[in-house]
Amino acid sequence: MRDRVVRRAALLLVAASVACDMSLAAEDELGDQYAAALRAQLPVIDDAEATAYLSAMGRRLTQVADSASRDWHFYLVDDTTVNAFAVPGGHIFVHRGLVERSRNYAELAGVLGHEVAHVTLRHSVDQLKKRTRTNVLVTLFCSVVSVCGSAVAQIALDVGGQVLFAKYSREDESEADSAAVGYLVAAGVDPRGIVTMFEQFAEQRGRDPTALDAWFGSHPLEESRIARTSALVRAVDGGRLASLDGAGSGFVEFRESVARRRSGR
Repeated sequence: MRDRVVRRAALLLVAASVACDMSLAAEDELGDQYAAALRAQLPVIDDAEATAYLSAMGRRLTQVADSASRDWHFYLVDDTTVNAFAVPGGHIFVHRGLVERSRNYAELAGVLGHEVAHVTLRHSVDQLKKRTRTNVLVTLFCSVVSVCGSAVAQIALDVGGQVLFAKYSREDESEADSAAVGYLVAAGVDPRGIVTMFEQFAEQRGRDPTALDAWFGSHPLEESRIARTSALVRAVDGGRLASLDGAGSGFVEFRESVARRRSGR
């Protein structure tokens, strides 16, 4: 069954890679199939309460972000690396390490808003169309005909999303940052969490350049990007900014419940 899902996703990707454009319905089908294949490979956390909390946070943003009314899904991945990635159609995968690194609700919501923006702005699908056709077809051929071994199949379903979804361009990241600020404000969440999370990542990279390889592998981050996002946040009315939610009810308990998985409790 798993092989059929992977092959179906691969065939859809081949079609997408050679198409001039893709309808929203086709994008959703592509995302659903590929997300199913990823879930079969990833250590998705089976914790109804924690997943419900993450999904509620995500829906708070998608209700103001998504005019297409996608069927959104948010997954917690039992991986200590700091990362999150988006799959077309409304699938957001969040590593446990990112939850643990988030110091408050606003910081994690900021990352979610950014990933939601990659979906609503269709950046992930754009990447498919921009990739070198030969590389796409070679990888997918191996997945479809099953002659290249499980190692290649695993690469095709890279758990960090970095094979299918390569590093976003600076333009994509800037667009997603701008959209995320707007989404958070519209949802009543403090957008300053976006900036403080970026600053935390940059500081960590300065101390240990390899500490956040998973994140920086697909999300370029420069000082100029932090400055631009800070300027967007400063442009929000001060009174409005002061009224926005930064702590989030139940966030500390949620983060602690996710972190307990490190000790197996």
